[in-house]
Amino acid sequence: MTINIQKLNGLWHLIVGSCKIRTPFPETQDRKWVVAYARRVYPGAKVFERD
Repeated sequence: MTINIQKLNGLWHLIVGSCKIRTPFPETQDRKWVVAYARRVYPGAKVFERD
């Protein structure tokens, strides 16, 4: 499984396939918290970061 992390509309989103999943983190939050959240929610997935 591949997960992309992207900033959209002031929040961080996880993009899994064709689904955009909003996270509880505003875009001012540090990216490392979003990466840790994605790895906890989707263990074993490859996490890619893009702006």
